[in-house]
Amino acid sequence: MRYTLSAVDNHRLVITAPRTRPSRGWIALSPRVAAPLRRRARSALRIRGDPDDPFTGLVFCRPDGRLPGPHLMLDRLHRLSEGAGAPWVTVHDLRHPAATLTISAGVPPTVVSKTLRHSTLSTTANLHSHLTQQAAHQAVDTMDQVSAAPSRRPAVLTGPCGCDHRAATSTASAEPGG
Repeated sequence: MRYTLSAVDNHRLVITAPRTRPSRGWIALSPRVAAPLRRRARSALRIRGDPDDPFTGLVFCRPDGRLPGPHLMLDRLHRLSEGAGAPWVTVHDLRHPAATLTISAGVPPTVVSKTLRHSTLSTTANLHSHLTQQAAHQAVDTMDQVSAAPSRRPAVLTGPCGCDHRAATSTASAEPGG
């Protein structure tokens, strides 16, 4: 992202540089999201506008090429939320469920932090600590289940050092010479 569209006093639109260094990087989009944005961008290019106008050719614009004000975008989001039976939220509020879904799905917090453009991992951890606690409980439960069931426990565990770490109480057969 090279530019940010901002509203001064929630009225006058300006294009500025992103506020933070992490916000200046690239953005990953899924094909399901990227495809309609590309279609929208192609149709926006067909709209003729003033070539000196910095707002010409932006993806989200009215049919005449003018930019919608922030209040129109928020009104649209509220109508969509209402139609879906969801509570009213701001665009920024959507970051929390995005983080919740991705962390709950097992995406590492470092990746979530970079995706949300948090300046530090601790920001993500502080805002979503309940999720990392939940993940830690799931990890401990998984380790407990695996270690409690001898048939599911591997006879030889290879650690990051490359050494064989034989389970001390394993009833599974161990290879000779270990």
